Amino acid sequence: MIDKTLEIKAFLKGHYCPGSLEDTKPELQLNTSGVLQLLFQIFPIDCVDDYDLHNLLVQLGYTPRKKGSIEFVWCLKEIH
Repeated sequence: MIDKTLEIKAFLKGHYCPGSLEDTKPELQLNTSGVLQLLFQIFPIDCVDDYDLHNLLVQLGYTPRKKGSIEFVWCLKEIH
């Protein structure tokens, strides 16, 4: 696995900030798998796993939000 943690962290900080369900576009309210799919469009596949991504998002101030009765999502609010 190629470690791209620092690059991913910089990318997220440069393009997104933590949001809420109310102020984040529905297409950017993503579960962990969805965030990985977003990142793998830019970075090599498997350069980060779900455990490391979870830790990285928490370090950046993100909190999983409960959406619906059983789903938790990360709210990535775009920086303009």
